[in-house]
Amino acid sequence: MSDPVLRGNFRRIIWTCWFQGLDQAPSLVQRCIESWIKHNPGWDLRCLDRHTVLHYAPSLNDLNLTNAVITAASLSDIVRINLLHEYGGVWVDASLFCNRPLEAWLPDHMEQGFFAFRRPEPDRPLASWFLAARPHHPIVARWTRTVRDYWRDRRQADDYFWFHRSFRTLCETDPDVAAQWRRVPKVSAIPPHQIQRLGMTSPARDSIEKVDRTLPLFKLTYRYPVAEDGPDSLLSAIIGPPGAARATPPPTQVAPPSSSSSAPTIAGLRLGTENIGDHIQIIAADRLLDRFGLPPRLRIDRDEGLGDPPVPGADQPVPMLMNGWFKRGEQGWPPHAHVDPIFLGFHVRPKQSRALLSPASIAYLRRHQPIGCRDSFTTETLRDWGIDAFESHCLTLTLPRRLPGEGQTRTFVVSRDHRLAEALPASLGPTLPLLHYSGQQDFDRNMARAAAMLALYRDQARLIVTSLLHCALPAIAMGIPVVMFYPINSERGHQSDRERFSSLEQLIPIWRIEDMDQVDWSPTPPDVGAIKLALLDRLSAALSSRGLTQFRVLGPIAPASALPPR
Repeated sequence: MSDPVLRGNFRRIIWTCWFQGLDQAPSLVQRCIESWIKHNPGWDLRCLDRHTVLHYAPSLNDLNLTNAVITAASLSDIVRINLLHEYGGVWVDASLFCNRPLEAWLPDHMEQGFFAFRRPEPDRPLASWFLAARPHHPIVARWTRTVRDYWRDRRQADDYFWFHRSFRTLCETDPDVAAQWRRVPKVSAIPPHQIQRLGMTSPARDSIEKVDRTLPLFKLTYRYPVAEDGPDSLLSAIIGPPGAARATPPPTQVAPPSSSSSAPTIAGLRLGTENIGDHIQIIAADRLLDRFGLPPRLRIDRDEGLGDPPVPGADQPVPMLMNGWFKRGEQGWPPHAHVDPIFLGFHVRPKQSRALLSPASIAYLRRHQPIGCRDSFTTETLRDWGIDAFESHCLTLTLPRRLPGEGQTRTFVVSRDHRLAEALPASLGPTLPLLHYSGQQDFDRNMARAAAMLALYRDQARLIVTSLLHCALPAIAMGIPVVMFYPINSERGHQSDRERFSSLEQLIPIWRIEDMDQVDWSPTPPDVGAIKLALLDRLSAALSSRGLTQFRVLGPIAPASALPPR
């Protein structure tokens, strides 16, 4: 059948998790995950573990697992709702067996953009072992906020089914969520348990005819007497015998964690400018590296310091994430041989620095290609010089999507030109002007100011009206509605702006001030989840190729007995 409901902004991604790593998972889990790969070609299956889960769900870093007593089951609940809020797609428990392709049945249930099986028990409105959602669905966003509030000052769960209870409470207290949930097709969660009810290790000859193979999936459990599972068992008849040969490629697995006790030195940029947008780009890079447990341990000046050895007297190259605007002056380019560049979100301004396209620079970039470029202008410029370049977009687009909050009521106008604020229609209501230029060049103070501005936008913005690239991009990443204008400029200046904005214009309209009467003042934030995933994948591959495997691990994870009894 066709799948019009899955077209549009639904992401064909299947999330699952086994914290110890898929290679350490029980045979049943491996066979279940294999079933999702086999039946859903063309879908991106990602099986996360204790390392990679922090790459995709940075909100877990807000949990103090040293003091909290949180089990793997509770962590997986937190993970699934955060992943669906940020990226959308499908969550499947690792013990869920796929019986039919998703596209053969899920479209019929996705008209509301959200789906879960209903009422596994009378006091639980839904089952959480299978969840599907379009990115940033309002049910998922509000459920994610409820989960965050539940764990804010809590040491351990007070209910085995706390996750399901949080959804029930949300439906009882939020009429909008309750109304949306009522419109979701009603499909019982009970039939998928039939293999467990018939006895997973019972003889297949006694029960196989009772199994409804038209069901889309079966909910199994890895907690069963494995020694009793033989080739003639119902479980083997349904999902294959233990140790069955893998028929399809496994999901992408990251390299094993390093045995090193401490993370290596990673360099980050520093700069002397009053433009807070430059500091926002550095913050995005720092936070992205921190997800891998590799925060920068030294700073190198973007405009003058790259030509010097990053660690005087040392022979080892220092990896450095090269993102953002490059650069002023002719000094420090190409970088020193001991700077090991990772080019993502790279942007060149040859008019400010001729060194960027000098013969030495072209040779340098070719040695380190492919070059991930912030925008299509930089991509095409480098390709014209025979350099392998791709459009990665800006690292500020990796900032996490915010959660809905009551304080998000203000309209900010962020521009260097007061004429933009003066031209806004009165119907827009009260606005608050902000400036991304600090008036001083103290790097540490400007970094603190940039972080404070990001937090202000996240917590208070209803709408942002701006002519600044690095106000618009981080706001889009956080899911804030943005109305973007070109700066009031000469034709030559406007051409420069078009070059800088050449990727932003792929995401949202960019208006001229004379087009004010045509503007949509209630824009829907674009979904940039695919860009976030691509940037994460590129950085992960670049770090792995350098032997920089994961140095941050989720934990400690409490034993299952820490959950209250069922």
